[in-house]
Amino acid sequence: MLLTDGSPNNTEDLRAYESAILGLANLESIDLGVKLDLATEEITEDVLDFLLDHAGRSDRRRTIGVSDVVITRQLKRWHAVHTLEVVYRDAFNNQLNDRYQPKFMEYRQLARNAREHTFHFGVGLALIPIPRAQTPVLSAVAGLIPETTYYARAAWVVVSGREGEPSDMTAYGAPAGALPVVQMVNPPAVATGFNVYLGLTPDALALQNPTPVPVGQSFTLQDTGLAAGAAPGDGQSADVYISGGWMLRRG
Repeated sequence: MLLTDGSPNNTEDLRAYESAILGLANLESIDLGVKLDLATEEITEDVLDFLLDHAGRSDRRRTIGVSDVVITRQLKRWHAVHTLEVVYRDAFNNQLNDRYQPKFMEYRQLARNAREHTFHFGVGLALIPIPRAQTPVLSAVAGLIPETTYYARAAWVVVSGREGEPSDMTAYGAPAGALPVVQMVNPPAVATGFNVYLGLTPDALALQNPTPVPVGQSFTLQDTGLAAGAAPGDGQSADVYISGGWMLRRG
């Protein structure tokens, strides 16, 4: 997953660090989605400053921004604890309630430590960044399959076969005697094709196409039904890391 694909964490991820976070948000009328996005913006600015410092303030880095930055485990943790810092900062400052101050200070220190660890480990970059796919558009053509509800995700693929972050899930109720057709929109310039993941339940999606579907074409499920393919992945991993002014290749 790329940093530009969206928030590295969601509300369920935050609960792994702070089990009471949903209750706090409800009690103090704090929109966790807004705080997740705010934390993403703040971390994005920090990461860009780091990369500019290590690229000699190059025009290329100014142009591409953080579009090639990969969400590593270190950066994901930094985002999670920084989001919690932002939440408790808001609760403390808005309510002036001392009971929130210890948590605010705790997560502020954890965020600082996570930031330092992320930059020490290195900011991961993809040599060919593949943006996250938008939600696919589903329709139907005549077929022999009974009425069925399908769950779908899709992901862009580049010429090397590497795949980007899969799209959000969508559901489609295909009427009796119809086959689902999957189409993609707004392909990135680097994409040569896409992969389609379908399932009868949200947690049982499988790859349906043996080879990537070329950009500009659509995928139609065969009358034989769903294939038993691989599950959706988590997007790209880093190809290189920027740390201390050096570019370190993975492996």
